[in-house]
Amino acid sequence: MKHTTWVQPSCIALSLCSFVSAAAAQNEPDNDPALGLEEIVVTGVRYSMSQAVELKRETMQIVDAIVAEDIGKFPDNNVVESMQRIPGVQVTDRGAGEVTGVSIRGLSDVTTTINGRNIFTDSGRSVALQDIPSTVINRVDVYKTRSPENISRGIAGQIDVHTNRPFDFDGFKTAASFRGIHQEQAEETDPQVSFLMSNRWQTEIGELGALLNVAYTKTNYRDMGVHAGASFPFEPLDGAAPLRQIAPAEGWTPGTDRGLPIAPGSTLDQNSGQAYLHWRDAMFNFDFRGERERPAANLALQWAPNDRSEYTFETFYTGYEAEVYNSLHFQFLNSPIYDLNDPVGIYPGTNVIRSRTLGDGFSFTSGDIEESQTDSFLYALRGEWLVSDSLTLESEIVYQESEYKTDFWGQRFARSAPEFFIDINGGGGVPYLDYDPTGSGEAITDPALVDNYWLDWAFDRGERRNGDALTWTLDGDYQLDLDWLSEVSFGVRWDQRSADVRTNVLESGGPQINPATGAPFTIADLDGIATANTDEFFNGRSGVVQSWAIADQDYVQSNVDYLRSDVYGFSDPSYEPVFDVEETQLALYLQADFATEFDNGLVLDGRFGLRYLDVETDIKSPGADGAFVSATNSNDALLPSLMTRLGITDDLMARFSYTETFNLPTFADLNPYIQYFPDVTNIGYGTASGGNADLQPIESENLDISLEWYFAADSVLYATWFQRDITNFIVPFRNAVVVDVPNDVPDIGDYTYILSQPDNASKASLDGWEFGFTYFPELEGWLEGFGVQASYTLLDSEQDLPVVDQEGRVIGTDKVAMGGVSDSSYSVILAYDKGAFSGRLSYFWREDFYNNNEAALFANPLQVWRGEEESLDMQLSWAVTDQWTVTFDATNLTEPTYSWNYGDNADLFNFHNYIYSRTFAFGFRYSL
Repeated sequence: MKHTTWVQPSCIALSLCSFVSAAAAQNEPDNDPALGLEEIVVTGVRYSMSQAVELKRETMQIVDAIVAEDIGKFPDNNVVESMQRIPGVQVTDRGAGEVTGVSIRGLSDVTTTINGRNIFTDSGRSVALQDIPSTVINRVDVYKTRSPENISRGIAGQIDVHTNRPFDFDGFKTAASFRGIHQEQAEETDPQVSFLMSNRWQTEIGELGALLNVAYTKTNYRDMGVHAGASFPFEPLDGAAPLRQIAPAEGWTPGTDRGLPIAPGSTLDQNSGQAYLHWRDAMFNFDFRGERERPAANLALQWAPNDRSEYTFETFYTGYEAEVYNSLHFQFLNSPIYDLNDPVGIYPGTNVIRSRTLGDGFSFTSGDIEESQTDSFLYALRGEWLVSDSLTLESEIVYQESEYKTDFWGQRFARSAPEFFIDINGGGGVPYLDYDPTGSGEAITDPALVDNYWLDWAFDRGERRNGDALTWTLDGDYQLDLDWLSEVSFGVRWDQRSADVRTNVLESGGPQINPATGAPFTIADLDGIATANTDEFFNGRSGVVQSWAIADQDYVQSNVDYLRSDVYGFSDPSYEPVFDVEETQLALYLQADFATEFDNGLVLDGRFGLRYLDVETDIKSPGADGAFVSATNSNDALLPSLMTRLGITDDLMARFSYTETFNLPTFADLNPYIQYFPDVTNIGYGTASGGNADLQPIESENLDISLEWYFAADSVLYATWFQRDITNFIVPFRNAVVVDVPNDVPDIGDYTYILSQPDNASKASLDGWEFGFTYFPELEGWLEGFGVQASYTLLDSEQDLPVVDQEGRVIGTDKVAMGGVSDSSYSVILAYDKGAFSGRLSYFWREDFYNNNEAALFANPLQVWRGEEESLDMQLSWAVTDQWTVTFDATNLTEPTYSWNYGDNADLFNFHNYIYSRTFAFGFRYSL
């Protein structure tokens, strides 16, 4: 429910008020002077944790929260990193100096709002949460269940980010913070600064308030990865003959979830019963460096002309600017491969090759430079009115726009290695590569030997994405004087959205003729283009290539126009449309709150209601002839919900809720253009790919049951069981279609094409348990102020995927784990808050999980699994005076190696290995 800020939020019923009040009383010390006790003001870490406990207790929905310890002091460098300590929340996608991915109870389909308003980045439906600086945030609420009044898009839940407003403070308030954050791998220290000033005044026209909050964060980072490529079947050795790769056309079917068999002597029946061996196509390293800047500003103006109305104007800006340089080293292992009188190492009891010596191996390095920028603006005007003692109305109009642009240049050098030894898993999933197996002293990768390299291909692409929206809402609360029904709430939300994507179609190719020499351009012709990647790579691990020649970033950026036009003959960038979208949404909701008290003293209250949504999406995309193909996707949904709370005692509460949520297809998935490719290899059918304008929303039916025990001040112990049944799940799908494509194959008419496109072809279920514990025991002496917060989540998921053959016929159903779901995860926080000192040491761990499917081209299992992930972080604060606080923070202290693999056998089919940097930050805060 929504309540105006000048009205004390009413309890749902007097009986429930007594329950909440009794609970609140436990968290307030007895300040009777006769007892000689002083008032205890809870601040810092304990304040943050205790406020989260109280919010969980008082909210009708199941909500967990993170509350800022002070103005400008939100935990951690990054909002997402803080969220990993919330029960049921799992984070992933650590890299580029931060964590970016969030899932709630295993599902990444999350809606993010700012002050309850739906927001997005560029042409998407969601926002990059990491783009919101932590220093401008007051609180983050994670809704695991939602009432009809909440935006119901996003089957996983809702993350609501709260910023500060002037009426949040009693009067004048100013705060500033500065932190220097050191990224260990990048060997750089960068600033994170913020400033807030707020005040409120009584005037002849009522009370006025103004707040300005600005922030700026700069980050230099370095990530490093060593990777093993995918597997193909190869013919076994015959004396000194090459170990030849077997193409799919020769009798094997790629794209199977579990891959080709790995038993010794396994054969390809279509290939004359020939036995085969698994072997990788490549191994590669990347040294990923970047610099990122994020400015942000929030302006809020408030006016309360009287005690029955209030108006707020807010504008919120977030910016993002990044320059990324990836130094890539790529070694092919299959072109050609032959025996150099060294035996082939095979994993015992399998047909999988682990190691061997190779020759004439083509390799390349690539200096990839990407520059990108995002600017997002939100403007909101809000009014709140106490129409009568029973009726409260709120309305606002919001306009937002977001623009994103990116440009990429990839510059390759190439070489050939005459002889080298590879162990695809030299230990811990990391490949071992030796370019000098005979000990001759020749280091083909020595950057000083630039003559070993030749100027290879270049790649040029770019993209422009834009989005805007105009939104109007009206909400009302009507208080009822009935025995069991206390309040009815209603509302309407209208949203007009547009989005478009433009792209510079990828251009690629080798160098042109140099007029000065009459031969293709060489590295020597481009003075200054070559440099060395010689900094200690992958922490200097033995067997990992440490250095290679690479295109110099500064040279490429300074000469990209010359490279584009003269060296490679590419055309100037021209950003052509990919799709344009116009979408209208209308949502209506009605909900009622009820409460009753039984003779035995039990208190029951709850909320039931409906939310109706109608969406019409018009999307168009250019076809092969340049003419636009248009389509309309229309959907509606009626989403009921029921949630109840049972106050068993003053400190024991049970909850039950049934809700329905949904999510809309992405605009890219709805793209109506389908591209057809004719049969050029005489396999009997063509291929096609595109979006699907007929997609339906993903729908989920949700059950939640929890028990919460508020057993002491600022403390809680709780357990929740939940279940999600998901239908219309959108997955990649292949289907045989018969169409007449003009000019595909002359005069052939109707023809069969295997169409790859997204489809509502799957369903899934997820259930689990989450347990949470927060406790500040009553201790004495130096132990006073210690507390602990812990959480543990168990998940069990299952997804039905259609199994199709090469021609798109459904031949069965495969049950797999849902992507992104770890079966278990936990976090533990040790907190200390006494006097001027506070701190926390937090550890987070999640089990391995299925991440995605590899492209359907290989013989290894297609499922890609991420290994275990962990993070050990620390925060310390010392309040030197009432106004000045010194802080020290550290993240990712254990600096683990993150590993991925194909399928469920990490030893046989290792894949990715990453090292991400530790960070150390020293700073100070000022607050008055």
